[in-house]
Amino acid sequence: MMIANRLVVFLVILLTNYACQNLAPTVKEKKPNVTTRVVFLSGIIAVAYLFSGLSFYLLLQNRFVYGNQVVTNLVSAAIIALITGGLCLLIVPAKKYFLTTDLKKTILVSVFLLTIATVTQFPYTDYLTNLFVAVGMYFLFSCALSGVHTRNQIAAIPPILKGFPLDIVTLFLFYLSFSFLNGVFFNYLF
Repeated sequence: MMIANRLVVFLVILLTNYACQNLAPTVKEKKPNVTTRVVFLSGIIAVAYLFSGLSFYLLLQNRFVYGNQVVTNLVSAAIIALITGGLCLLIVPAKKYFLTTDLKKTILVSVFLLTIATVTQFPYTDYLTNLFVAVGMYFLFSCALSGVHTRNQIAAIPPILKGFPLDIVTLFLFYLSFSFLNGVFFNYLF
């Protein structure tokens, strides 16, 4: 996974977490907590992203690519991502309880960005591997970052470190730790 694609995945993880952080319930409200919303939202986005990527891969395998391949792939992937994200929004259970209008928009934008970021990885020889790694990384890192946010509310952290700088460092540390596991089991790093 190239650094640009990794940064897009990190941006979408931050978007998911910040969108859910803004909907934190007060004590008397009967709403789901932030971590539950993040897990639900990132699960929907991960499933829609996976279906979108698989649909694009099937399109690629059936040779429906025409004209300028780079442009056609991006346009096709964008259309597939929007359709898949919309269909997932229609069939997802408990959307009235967990999702607000802002979170529904977040799903559409996130699936679009993630699919476009995956499609730009040429050549397509390892496309499915990259897709499954990106989906797993997105879901796992989103849930873990939500836990880090919960822990940060308890800990005494200087205000200069809170927020975006700490989140980016945390995501890169997550990625580094998993890349070392990759090196241990599959004999290569990053």
